[in-house]
Amino acid sequence: MKKIHPLQAIQAGWIRYSNKAGMYTSFTVMTLLISLVLTSVATGIGIVFSFNTFIQDTVVAILIGVVSGIINIGYAHFAAKDESGDAAEFGNFLLGFSTNIKSLILVLIATVFITQINSLTIPQELQNLNLEEENQIQDLEELMMFFDEIGILLVDNIGSILLFLGVQVFLGIVLMFAPFAASLENQDAIQALRYSIMTALPNFFNILFAYLIIGLAVGMYTYLLLLLGTPGTIILLVSFFIGLFVVIPVLNLIAYDMFTQLKDD
Repeated sequence: MKKIHPLQAIQAGWIRYSNKAGMYTSFTVMTLLISLVLTSVATGIGIVFSFNTFIQDTVVAILIGVVSGIINIGYAHFAAKDESGDAAEFGNFLLGFSTNIKSLILVLIATVFITQINSLTIPQELQNLNLEEENQIQDLEELMMFFDEIGILLVDNIGSILLFLGVQVFLGIVLMFAPFAASLENQDAIQALRYSIMTALPNFFNILFAYLIIGLAVGMYTYLLLLLGTPGTIILLVSFFIGLFVVIPVLNLIAYDMFTQLKDD
């Protein structure tokens, strides 16, 4: 079984982005705009299933997850086309909509549904929290009481919350290669899911280490700017907004490089 080299993946992700920064950034802007519309539409459709919170949340998550997944796999298609020596075009970002899409959709539905099942481990008290915006905004005291209530619930249920987060991270890692296998390698859904588990699980800590490095770098950057006070906070907000259009494609390209490291020569 091939091993993933996290530092190599981070370096390769950045190089791939920097070589075609304009194209990747433009696509990211487009995806963020689509996400805003998609979230609104999915939420509206989810209202139909408001008779059951789990079903409603699952329907919304599947709608958002499937469309977002098909769009995000475009980073990998573009990178693969660019590396093949052919002229990569903006349309390559949309190959997820035409390449083995049935299998890709099934993979995305399966991964979203599995992670949604894990949400049932969240304590019922937290699931039932409902912020009545009109009352809370009009009454600052009630707003503060609401946040105090959240704090108490979080402390009382810290074990369940950590378990939920731990399982989410685990599922996110072991299933992360399934969309790549389905869309780039034309594998069927079951085969793609099995491939992802069999390749990601032995490399679990290497993958986790790569994202911990990125998280640590972002955390240190944030901490240093906050030490500067108000000017640092302003710089932080501006840089985070601009950096979003860099971080999103780079993270997708890091995941793609990890996938390519596992492929046979």
